[in-house]
Amino acid sequence: MANTASPKSQSSALRFYAVLDADNFPATPSVALDGVTLVTMRDLAAAVAPTEYVRVTPGDTELDDYVRVVDELYALGPVVPAPPGTVFRDAGVLRHWLEIHYAKLHEALEVIERRGGPNPPYDFVRMELGA
Repeated sequence: MANTASPKSQSSALRFYAVLDADNFPATPSVALDGVTLVTMRDLAAAVAPTEYVRVTPGDTELDDYVRVVDELYALGPVVPAPPGTVFRDAGVLRHWLEIHYAKLHEALEVIERRGGPNPPYDFVRMELGA
């Protein structure tokens, strides 16, 4: 199969929030998830939003957005949060990453689901961010 990919524009880059079970994401997302879409690979989904493909250190606004989106996703079911500020060049690269880490991501989702409780599994992020 020939590679017919064209050069990627910066607008095809994706800000990566978390991995979740694809069935947990609603057909019509809430206002808090406006702009967030899924990149799926089998039954896993990566919650993403369009962004530029540039290296940046997340500021307060970006960190607030990250916590808001991950909180909303956690309300739908278990999530494996991405490090804040993670950006993938495009959906193809992200799908490849999901495929490579498929088994470990499933294992992490199962551990988080078994753990349950009122506190999200990413509270360590909140502590580090001071949120």
